[in-house]
Amino acid sequence: MLSGSLVRLRPVREEDVDWLVEESGKPAGLGEFEPFTFGRSEMLRWEFQESRLLSSDNTRLIIEERSGGRRIGVAAIEELEWHARTARIRATILDPHERGKGFGTDAHRLLVSYLFRHLGLVRIEAFVAAGNLAAQSVLRKLGFQEEGRLRARLFAHGQRHDILVFGLLSDEHKNQSGREIILI
Repeated sequence: MLSGSLVRLRPVREEDVDWLVEESGKPAGLGEFEPFTFGRSEMLRWEFQESRLLSSDNTRLIIEERSGGRRIGVAAIEELEWHARTARIRATILDPHERGKGFGTDAHRLLVSYLFRHLGLVRIEAFVAAGNLAAQSVLRKLGFQEEGRLRARLFAHGQRHDILVFGLLSDEHKNQSGREIILI
């Protein structure tokens, strides 16, 4: 378990799967810049049965409020490449009413700290829709640099969107204020 000042990140449990499928299956849950396709969330059930959503290169974690333990989102470590010591991260607060309260920032901060400090990665990436100003702000706050644009890379809600590529190197990473407790 990874614990920050506002949230905890923990592995997905059997009792989380129905909630995760339901929340991920709502267009509002993923936001306006994430592609929504019917049935995609149902794939989570199969993936959970196959891998518990934990693998050596792709992991999903539940984001829960630290104060009450309520599930509010999902975080992911994707394309973890051990040889290159790189990975891509993302965190989504699935309840639109809980966005803008710092939960996403805290979740990203935990992922960054864990990957740099405990796994010894050299580089972390994040892909964000060009119009998703809130997500860009979170990444910049954590020291990520915008490195490029993938034009028309994402198709969501009937429109094409550019994707911005952000990166953070371990030697650029600065200690962020806030309480972090890494429990494994």
